[in-house]
Order: sequence, then structure tokens, then C-alpha cells
Amino acid sequence: MDPLIQFLFKYKWSVFAKGDLRFANRPGWLVILLLLAAIGLLVYFLYVKPGYRISTPNRAALIALRGALLLVLALLLMRPVLVISSIIPQSTSVAVLADNSLSMSLADEGASPRLEAVRQLLAGESDFLRGLESKFKVKLYSFADTAARLSDSGKLDGTGPATDLPGSLDLAVKDSGGLPLSAIIVLSDGASNTPRDLTAQLRELRARNLPVFTLGAGSTERFKDAEISRITAPRRVLNGSAVSAEVLLRAGGLGNTRAVVAVSEDGRAIKSEPVDLRGDESQSVTLEFTPATVGTHRYTFEIKPIEGEITTENNVQEALIEVVDDHPKILYIEGEPRWEYGKMRWSLNRNEKNLVLVSVLRSADGKYYRQGVESAQELETGFPRTAEELFAYQGIILGSIEANFFSYEQLKLIEEFAARRGGGVLAIGGSRAFDAGRYASTPIAGMLPLDLNDRIDEPEMPPVVNFKAELTTRGRSHAVTRLNEDRSLSAKAWEELPPITVPEVLAEVKPGATVILEGRSLADRKRSVPLLAEQRYGRGRTMALTASDTWRWRMQMESKNTSHETFWRQLLRYLVSTSPRPIEVQTERDVYYSGDPVTIRAEINDRKFEPIRDAQAVARITPPEGAPVELNLSWTVNQASGDYRADYVPALDGLYKVEVETRSKGESVGRAVTSFYRTNRTREYYDARQNEELLRRVSAETGGKYYPISRARELLEDISFLEGNNSERVSKDLWDMPFNFLLLVGLVAGEWFLRKRSGLA
Repeated sequence: MDPLIQFLFKYKWSVFAKGDLRFANRPGWLVILLLLAAIGLLVYFLYVKPGYRISTPNRAALIALRGALLLVLALLLMRPVLVISSIIPQSTSVAVLADNSLSMSLADEGASPRLEAVRQLLAGESDFLRGLESKFKVKLYSFADTAARLSDSGKLDGTGPATDLPGSLDLAVKDSGGLPLSAIIVLSDGASNTPRDLTAQLRELRARNLPVFTLGAGSTERFKDAEISRITAPRRVLNGSAVSAEVLLRAGGLGNTRAVVAVSEDGRAIKSEPVDLRGDESQSVTLEFTPATVGTHRYTFEIKPIEGEITTENNVQEALIEVVDDHPKILYIEGEPRWEYGKMRWSLNRNEKNLVLVSVLRSADGKYYRQGVESAQELETGFPRTAEELFAYQGIILGSIEANFFSYEQLKLIEEFAARRGGGVLAIGGSRAFDAGRYASTPIAGMLPLDLNDRIDEPEMPPVVNFKAELTTRGRSHAVTRLNEDRSLSAKAWEELPPITVPEVLAEVKPGATVILEGRSLADRKRSVPLLAEQRYGRGRTMALTASDTWRWRMQMESKNTSHETFWRQLLRYLVSTSPRPIEVQTERDVYYSGDPVTIRAEINDRKFEPIRDAQAVARITPPEGAPVELNLSWTVNQASGDYRADYVPALDGLYKVEVETRSKGESVGRAVTSFYRTNRTREYYDARQNEELLRRVSAETGGKYYPISRARELLEDISFLEGNNSERVSKDLWDMPFNFLLLVGLVAGEWFLRKRSGLA
């Protein structure tokens, strides 16, 4: 649109937007009135007094055209001008920032690297640089992770490992040394990948009235690339647990094509999976695998190179997973002897080496059959009465036992077990569970993923074996439902399982809950009910399994079928997979790039999971090479929790071990361990297409303008019309605009056409 406007009106629209319309030969009001009267008389004697026999509409049109023609001529004689601020040559300076980061070496600017286009613009004899130097004192800078003065564009080599755009803008302002600075020009592909706050920097530039003009390097449309944008995987898993890692892929310019996503453990290939890339969409792929050994493992996820990619440096991302040989304890409280209880314990005893199932079976009033306890005193009264005793477990299973078995304080403790302690709570179906157990008006009702009510009539469905377990959309890829490493075989295994009983139907699923398994009625195939559902609750997780006899999956299948054992093993491992320890230490990410600061965060609680705010926490950091480093962690005063933090900048690539020792009131509280990895890769190649949106934002929020680098000449014109102490008001003639000529010709031609049509010519 700008070229058309400039052709018709002599100047670009931005010039009109900044300027004021005035007349260089403006006469007095008396002369203007006399001139208008003269135009009116002339029109009167031409078209009114002679009394031509023409229609009224044509007469009015002729009068309007002749009047408009004379009025336009009169206005042009008054010499319209556009008054606009223009920089006084050499009275002020501009800072030119040239992006010298690695992403500028990508060859998508025509057939040349992006940096080559920047070098040509800033070469000593280039029209662009000479045009700038004719109006401004020019200061050249190169920038990447740091910024520095640039004496020669030939020194731009595209080797910067990161792009610190906010820091570079800040340096350009501070380096002015008190001399007037009118604008900043940024030549970049729009990357900004350091932690510094760009918004705050733009706000400061706006306050200083310093516009930023951006020249975008790189293609926004022809960029052919596939990359791994994000890896979502657990930071810690129990030994023997399967890992489900979600790989987010982003592709552009490649059309519909097939790719292969692979994962390796500590350099050893373990799995690959084909995926169909769909145009320019982002999509996720789930890779499932089981770590081989205990310890911290580095997993490398990779898209195999695709023909035509501009870069393959972004085809790889890494993640750390700590495999621990812990023995989390799960408390199972059951109100009656039944097959579900016995077969669950039998399944775990058969193939589970890490989970410790501590069970309390009520055999009579006040009498309990305990299994898995460590001492005669443990759970002697049936169920814990204090937070310290209950919070020693990582999970709770509520079996077929009525709500009034517990005191209100114990019910509240169960709710706090999930909300505050972060444990997992599973409620399973039975004759005294859910509504039948009168839990609707207790704290338990609020934490479960299915709605309870005060129904006191008989269960909605008779206790017959008439529900078939079916996978939901979420259930097809859920960790609990993985009966086979091959998900298609796993789905087939679920289809082969026998029907089970749902004693009472809980049809209402809470808004934040997810249904993993549905029960399909054999009597009415259109009817399904929630069978297994979950939700996050506070810091923990709650689940509801409405069936009461999953033991049929064991007893009614052939002996070599292990679906029942696999299901319960995975369900209980998942239940406690996110249960925190009293002392936890972690870093904000598990993989860092060169120069990134690492924030080490420790959460310190006592055995009641009450925060300890007066602890002394020391982090011992062991690098890949060299002596360990010790850091004191400071309590975060504005946090209600026992949150302690410290920052550390790793110097070497490789795996770092972090061990935090804590003490309170002179006594040891405990220790926690984590790891992080510094990679030799760079974030420069991720999301490497020109970020036009960010460059436009930088310009818009500071009063500048964005241009593709191919239209850099337009910037020279716009930047000349800056307002400030070093500018002057200049006039630009408008009388000789092509539009004026076309308007006059149009008015004369229109009048001639109507005259001829009316028989006057």
C-alpha cells in the first residue's frame, strides 16, 4: 500500500501522519470570501443565467464539477505544504545494533546467510550506511549474549551463543555518554532468549522518547525446518517404572511428511517411533520406555534429519530423569474381608519390589488384622490419629469402610494428606464406599474426582457383573493403563478382560477431573459410567476406582495373563509418583545452556509437613570436573512455605550433582539430592524463523517501525522525520502531487462528458 500512496501523494503515509497541513500563500479571510464569491458568480453565469434546457440533476452536477475545479485551482494557488519535524544533519546520533548470534548464520535470506545481508547494509560504501551518516553520527554495535562497539561490519562472524536484546538496548543508551541519541536501529532475526526483562527495557525507552527501528533478517514464509520444542518427562521415577515422555514437535515449510523420533539413554539408543508431520502444525508424540538402572540418566530426544531442513541443530533436546530405589509406603484401610483385598496384596507381593503396602483389615469391632507393619505398635488403633504418623506414608487406599469409622479429625487428616502433604489418595468401590459409606458430607467428598451426594436408597445398579472396562481418550496413553509396551496390544488386552461390578454409579465428574477408564454396561451398550478417575488436589492427587471386584481380571483369565498384577502395580506406583519428601531440592530446569544461571530451590518441612523457616541449608555442588562448591541457601521471606534458594552459574558442560544438607536449632533435619545438566548445545537454533512479531512489538512499543531488511531504504526516509531537540520544522510542497493533476483532469473530463451529453458541447 505504501508504494501506491507514495506514487499518488508524493510522500509515504507515515510522513502525512507526522506532519501538519498548512498553506504557504494563505490570504486573509476577506480575500478568501471574495474568491468564493467570484467562483459562485462564475458558475452562476455559466450554468444558471443562460437558462439551458437541461435536467435539474445534470445542472446540479455541472455546477458542482465546475465549482470543485475552480476551488481546487484556488487551493493549489494557496500552495499547500506539509510541515514536519526533520533532523538537523549531524546534530544527533543513532545507535545501530547488528545481531551477531549463531542463528544469523542460517541461510534463508535469499540464498545467503542472514548475517551477509546485515554485512552488506553496514559495509563502509553501502548506500544505507552513507545515507545514515549524512544525517546522523552513527555508532555501530554488534550484539549476541553481550554487546560491544563495532568498527567494521566484516568482523560480524555469527558466533554468539545467545541473544540478549534487552541488555543490548540498555548498553546502547548507557554508551551514549550524555551525547544526544535520537533513535536505535536493530538489525536482527528477532531472537531474544535470555532471562532479562524485555518489557521493562521497552518501557524505559518509551519514557526516554527513544524509538527503536527494527530491520528483520531471515525468511518468515519459506523457512523449512522441524524441531523439538519441548520435552515433558518426570524428573524422578521409581525403579522399574515406565516413563511416559511427551515430545512437542514443531514443523514449518515441509508440508506433510514422515519423520522418525528417537530417544537414547546416556548415548545408547533405546527407542524410535515414526510420526506423520502435518504441515505447519505443532504436535506431540509420546515415547514410553523403562529406565534400565538406578541413577541419574540423560535422555536425548531427536528428530532424524529431514531433507530440505535449513538447520538440524534444533532437532535434539535433552532431559534428565533420576531413577530412585525408594520404598514408598501405602496405607490400605479395609473394612471387611473380601477378594479385592486379598488379590491386591497377592498381586503386589508377586511382582513388586519397591512399594510397601501396609494394610489394616477390620476383622471385628476394635480388632484389626495388620500386614506390612514394622512394629507391634504401628497402627495398633487401626488408623493414625496424628499428622506425623499419617504423613509418614506416601499414599492411602480407602476400601469398603464407612465414614463413621473415622473421627472427623481423621477425615480432615486424610484431606490434608493430599492437600498439604502432597500424597496420593485412592478410594475403591465396595458395599461401604462412596455414597454407601456416607462420605458425602465429609471432607473426603470435596477431594474425590467424582461427585457424591446424600443418597440413602439402595444402589442404583444391582451388584452383578455387567460392566466392561474401556479406555477413554486420555486412558489410551495413561501410565496406569499400560498393559503392554505396545499401546495397540495394550488396548487389545483391555478388550479381553472380563466384566466387573460397579456397586454404585457415580456419574458426575468434577470439572477438573479426568476419566481414565469407563465402564460400559453389557445390558445397555449406550450406557457408560466412570470407572477410574483422577484429579489434582492441592499438592497431591486423588483417584476413584468405582469397581469392587477387579480380582475377576485375575481369576477369570488364564494363569499366564498378568493384566491384574500389572494394573495394580502401575496404579499404586502412579498414585505415589508425585508424593514429595519432607525435604526436597530441585532446579527450575534439568538442562541448561551456556551462561544460564541455575536457581537451586530447597523446600524444607518437618515430619508434619509444616515449613521450617529458621533452617540452615547448604548446597554442595559437584561439577563434572574439579572440586565441589558450597553455597548457602537463603529463605525466601515472601513465601509462606519453607522455601530456600541460591543461584549458581555452571562453568563446564556436563552433569552436576547437588546435595543439600539442612539443620535447625543445632540438629540435623535431613538431606536431599538432585542433578542438572549443562549442555553444549545452544538455544539459538530453536524457534529460528524470523520472529517478526517480536520485532514489530519492539518498534510499536517505542514509537519506531518495523521493516524487512530488503526495504531498509524506507527506514532512511522515516528516521529523518524525528521530533526532538535536534530537529527543525521543514515544509514539503503538496501542490505538485500526481493526485492533484489526476483530480483536475478528472473534474474537467467529467464536466466535458456531462456538457456533451446535455448538448452543450
